[in-house]
Amino acid sequence: MSSVSVLIPAYNAEGTLRKSVESVLGQKMDGSQQFEIIIVDDGSTDSTACVAESLADRGRGLIRIIHQKNSGPAAARNAGIRAARGDYVAFLDADDQWLPGKLGTQLEILEADPNLDLVCTAMNGKRFLLRPERFALNFMDLLPNNIVYTSSVVVRKSTLTAAGCFNEARMYSEDFELWLRIAHRGKIMVLNKPLIRYMKGRGISAKFWPMEKGELETYAIMLREGWISARRQTTLRWWSLFKYLIRRIR
Repeated sequence: MSSVSVLIPAYNAEGTLRKSVESVLGQKMDGSQQFEIIIVDDGSTDSTACVAESLADRGRGLIRIIHQKNSGPAAARNAGIRAARGDYVAFLDADDQWLPGKLGTQLEILEADPNLDLVCTAMNGKRFLLRPERFALNFMDLLPNNIVYTSSVVVRKSTLTAAGCFNEARMYSEDFELWLRIAHRGKIMVLNKPLIRYMKGRGISAKFWPMEKGELETYAIMLREGWISARRQTTLRWWSLFKYLIRRIR
């Protein structure tokens, strides 16, 4: 029997949380798979807590809620990881949704390969171009572009613990740092099917520069770890700045 804990960090998500949770409850699982949902209310100031409680009341005992002061997405996800009872952990942001069949398919892939640490997917109706239906993603492949969408990830809980979970000192690119840590020591597979709906948050353009600084800091961390050379860091920094300029132009 395999079990997975679905972690949903939520901050002021009263308008989207219900649909996110319903997309999890609608997943079809076989008899050897089971899941729980952990909603982490990260100090919301709207009615997110009330929405979460109402979902838990009719969630057939599958939903637990953690309330904490506002500490950011990394701390919220880590709180969920600590509380998780499953062998696997799946992440879903409170404004994203899963498509049918996502969770069961990823669990089957992980269970078929004990050496596989993490499976992620494509999103928003688009596949990764010129890629097969399934492909491995190693550390060097991941460095230039973070194509691991957090809401698409299913990962072994033991892998998260070994990698140190999310860096709570960071507000941006903390997920990229964790995926790189996992890729450096383990095995990631991409299921090239768009199995999530990713909703770009309002005001995302105002976050472009903080996000860019977060990515640059991630490369600095990789250099300090000794996992990339100073020359490669310089190349990655220029590439990252180029991507930032393209986003600004668009």
